[in-house]
Amino acid sequence: MKSRRSWWLIYGACTALVLAALAWITVMVVRLERGELQARAEAEHQEALRLALWRMDSWLAPFLAREAARPYFDYEPFYPQPQAYTKLLSRIEPGEVLTPSPLLSFESKYFRLHFQVDPEGRFSSPQVPLGNLRDLAEESYLAGAQIVSNAAQLESIGGLFTTEELMACVAGAQPPEAQPVITAAPDPGAGRFAKIEAGLAQQLRTQKEWSRRKGTYDQNIQQAGQARPAADIPAQADRRSASVGLLVPFWSGSSGGELIFARRVQTADGPYYQGFLCDWPKLKAELLGQITDLFAEAQLVPVRRPPASDEAVGTMLATIPVLLEVPDPVPAAAAWLSPARSTIALTWLAVVAALGAGAVTLRASIAFGEKRSRFASAVTHELRSPLTTFRMYSEMLADGMVRDEEQRQVYYATLKQESGRLAMLVENVLAYAQLEEGRRASGARKFTIEDLLARLTPPLERRAREAGMSLRVQCDAPGGRPVVTDVDQVGQILFNLVDNACKYADNGSDPSVELRVSVADGRLRIGVLDHGPGIPARQVRAIFVPFERGANGGDKPGIGLGLALARGLARDLGGDLELRPRPEGGACFELTLPLGR
Repeated sequence: MKSRRSWWLIYGACTALVLAALAWITVMVVRLERGELQARAEAEHQEALRLALWRMDSWLAPFLAREAARPYFDYEPFYPQPQAYTKLLSRIEPGEVLTPSPLLSFESKYFRLHFQVDPEGRFSSPQVPLGNLRDLAEESYLAGAQIVSNAAQLESIGGLFTTEELMACVAGAQPPEAQPVITAAPDPGAGRFAKIEAGLAQQLRTQKEWSRRKGTYDQNIQQAGQARPAADIPAQADRRSASVGLLVPFWSGSSGGELIFARRVQTADGPYYQGFLCDWPKLKAELLGQITDLFAEAQLVPVRRPPASDEAVGTMLATIPVLLEVPDPVPAAAAWLSPARSTIALTWLAVVAALGAGAVTLRASIAFGEKRSRFASAVTHELRSPLTTFRMYSEMLADGMVRDEEQRQVYYATLKQESGRLAMLVENVLAYAQLEEGRRASGARKFTIEDLLARLTPPLERRAREAGMSLRVQCDAPGGRPVVTDVDQVGQILFNLVDNACKYADNGSDPSVELRVSVADGRLRIGVLDHGPGIPARQVRAIFVPFERGANGGDKPGIGLGLALARGLARDLGGDLELRPRPEGGACFELTLPLGR
């Protein structure tokens, strides 16, 4: 028992280690699969983010390039032409001919009003002419109501920012070559897992894309400003000729506010600041409409201060200071039949099957070892007594120590009885071995039930008489019914049953063994009944285990093989042997055999 427990403890420990290792591998594989899905979702998210930013910047850039290319004198409602001629090709003096600015009647869905701040800090607009110029504008270009509306907007612009704030915002403009380019790579030691490194790489790529978009946009704006036409320069160009700076977007106020573009124009009279007020709600709606198929729930958030992190820079537009906010990427759910999960499932099935097979093999090995131990113990114990008797009686008879003839006959009878006991023991062991190995030769022949009983009852009666008991035979089977069976095997089965009844029921209330023969359900049924103490219910299964003896065995001779052999022979004949309940007491074993035709 101790050895059996030790083997199971070792097997349990090994099983726990294998299952723990497999569970750890399963967890790691699932984590890696989730990490891969997360990295894939992040890569797709960053790619869509870059595409969305590129779309919005590409859509807005032409509008801003047109404004950047606008000559500085367009910010006057009317400006004089340097050269003009009559129909007769007579030259008109410079300054005598006024040309309306393109901005005088300018209309845009996204740009509400253009404005200019002179060196003295006075606000003006080419869309709000004053004095006689207003009269001229109302006659041919603008309605009076429109001028009034533009004047109201111009006044509101003056309240959005101070001249100092405007100068500070525009002064921060840098030429394209000075724009910062993000080139820092993530620390290799910062990412322990592939998904983290992949995420950092995607973010870095997004930041570099912003740097490229910003550089390209600034370069285009600068080229657009340098390509201004020179033919329409007004007569007072010498007064205001100077370099024109880049358009700089900024937000007015610390919260809310308006989106404004402005540039600095340096002239001989001093710096002028020119720009326009955007209609941010309409502009934002149009920008978001460009990426509806990529991000349906995106938002554009104004940026009034430089972002604190490079990651935030990567999500900014290059044309205006806004951040693109989109929902976080949601990785796709792993398929139940994904390659990783299928492999893990098959591995679990294989390991569980292997562990089950190992448990069955270990159990069979332990059972075989215990069976062999019980066999050796039972056979040794069973052989010791007759061998001792053989040796002692044979020595006494050989040495002439038994002189009384009657006593010698008793010794001879004892030796004969012990030899029969040994022969039966050997026969049972050999029969069981042949049955286990499938080498049992079948000698089935056809008999009638009467002939079969006539051949079986004599040895059974002798065994009963030797035990001081009687055998009563009760046959309720119809006469002449054929039976095809091996009479020797049936005889060995019945002899073992009667022998057990003689050994364990010899002190019963009725010293007899009953043999009841009947036919039911197309099978021959032979019952062996005794009047002994019976078999406890808890031992019903154990008595058919080879080399296992019941609680009533005591010092009775036997190795616990009779019932196991009897059941094995019965099943080999196509029948069975079972213990039937008997309310009146005693044991009842029933042998069933197939009938012949």
